[in-house]
Amino acid sequence: MKQLYIIGNGFDIHHSIPSSYKNYHDWLDENDEDIIERLRNYYDVDEDEWWNELELELGHADMADYIEETAFENEPDYGSDNFRDRDYHAGQIAAEDEIGSLVADIKETFTDWVGSLPAPNSDKKIKLDKDDAFFINFNYTDTLQTLYNVKATDILFIHGNVGNGTELILGHNRPYDEIDSEFAPEIPVPPDGLSEEELAEWYDVMADSGENYIHQSVREEVVSQIHRLRKDTEGIIKVNKKSFESLKDVETVHIYGLSFSPVDVPYLDEIVSEVNTATTKWIVSWYKDEDRKKAECFFQQKGINAELVNYIKLNDILQVKQAELKFEE
Repeated sequence: MKQLYIIGNGFDIHHSIPSSYKNYHDWLDENDEDIIERLRNYYDVDEDEWWNELELELGHADMADYIEETAFENEPDYGSDNFRDRDYHAGQIAAEDEIGSLVADIKETFTDWVGSLPAPNSDKKIKLDKDDAFFINFNYTDTLQTLYNVKATDILFIHGNVGNGTELILGHNRPYDEIDSEFAPEIPVPPDGLSEEELAEWYDVMADSGENYIHQSVREEVVSQIHRLRKDTEGIIKVNKKSFESLKDVETVHIYGLSFSPVDVPYLDEIVSEVNTATTKWIVSWYKDEDRKKAECFFQQKGINAELVNYIKLNDILQVKQAELKFEE
């Protein structure tokens, strides 16, 4: 293996496939507007930037009020003759039903949307050197197979592939503890200057005003559901360790259409750790100035010689250059 191709969403967009997260929003607007409305309860989905950064944003839900309200509404009547032990779990079950169903519907509609995407535009086909090449595909589509005749055995679909029916992996990069810390009640600090007796009384009062079991169970369920929308990059790398270890002899890495999002940088870190960074050449496509700056920052942080990195535009390596005809006004 001498050539490694890392394929990101910009590759499909280059081929005229409307595969941005904003396109997913537009599809939902036409096919399942209810999900947008449900998302609006916990996220700032009316901002275009939110959809542009969908994966990252999914990890930053604003659910403090929801946790409080759900816990309050499901507080059992302990003195009732109808009270049962299962009433302790009513709040947790409500959160599981509401937030859990939203998470499931996001995953289901995202898969449906990817399955509805059109075929790639063959006029935008670029030059690929498929000899002695391996592909790590961050996309969910079949563009490499259908347009470039790349064998599926030469492709690692890092987040699943709609064509072979594997689960599509979508999500943020926030660990459970980080999410939980946002919703966990603040631990009060006793005021200065209290005597031992006053300090003991203060702690007695705080113990009565702390988080009860109902609130805790609702909070933990909400955090668990948000965590379900996380990409387990560490686990994915571990499962595909042999593929990454096979990159030791790669001479050129082509990164086409990748945004260098923080969610996906761990994969790039793993690739850098396997190839020979002193000699490996990098060819990186960019579309906007900010894309190139993010890539340059990444290689600089990794200590890779800038002379080994070449930046290109995908339109500049079309397999068949389109004629540019100029007309006088």
